[in-house]
Amino acid sequence: MAFGQCRSSNYIRIQANGSSMEQCGADADCNPSPGNVKVLLGAADEMLKQKNVESVMFGGKRIGEQTNMEKLDWFAGELVLEHQRRSCRIAPTVAFKQPTPKATDT
Repeated sequence: MAFGQCRSSNYIRIQANGSSMEQCGADADCNPSPGNVKVLLGAADEMLKQKNVESVMFGGKRIGEQTNMEKLDWFAGELVLEHQRRSCRIAPTVAFKQPTPKATDT
């Protein structure tokens, strides 16, 4: 929610729901055994196939039309385009924040 109104164009989050992580044990993130790696890869594959869930400001969550994989593919394309735009510029883009006038007590 911290990204405000433009969060749909500059932020993506993929989060596991309970069903995709059921078979993973408590030490799933630090257990390098082949069996655990196979379980984690299966859970990741399942997460990528699920529909993307987006937070709606002051409105809970909404299930998107795209899968997590489709959303990641789109976002990767946006990153490539932004990199190309920035590499074509002669000077770097700089944004200056305008000072906010202070309220005075009268």
